[in-house]
Amino acid sequence: MPDAPEFLDEPFFPEGMSQPDPDDPIAKGFWDAAKEGRLVVQACDDCGAVQYPPELNCHQCYGFEMGWRTVSGRGHVWSWVEVEHPATPALQDFGAYTVALVELDDLPETKLLGNVIDAPPGGPSIGQAVRVVFERTAEDLVQPRWRLAEG
Repeated sequence: MPDAPEFLDEPFFPEGMSQPDPDDPIAKGFWDAAKEGRLVVQACDDCGAVQYPPELNCHQCYGFEMGWRTVSGRGHVWSWVEVEHPATPALQDFGAYTVALVELDDLPETKLLGNVIDAPPGGPSIGQAVRVVFERTAEDLVQPRWRLAEG
């Protein structure tokens, strides 16, 4: 059972960042779930295979009947990078931030990419526990982020 969702009170990134399209027909279910404080991954309705990021069809059976599976929002850092150079003008004065590949606890074969909002300088440890939090980045868009967790 997923934990009660946590929504950030303050934005993580500064204004002016580019935003994904919450109405993209392939990923719309992902963004709709995030608005509700749920983390989901795409799952094939034909064979049950799970995949991330969302795609038009299943990578396992090549079927086109794709749905969504809610996951716990808990995982462990599988890999990470500390980004030091501003990728956009909005990040000019922001400083370094951490992007992690997170292995989900309830679907270890599935890894999600995202920002760790409270990573220490030098980054998290490989295997360190994280949990999902949600940030409203536009009126119609909520994005998952990761926070360090216990255990």
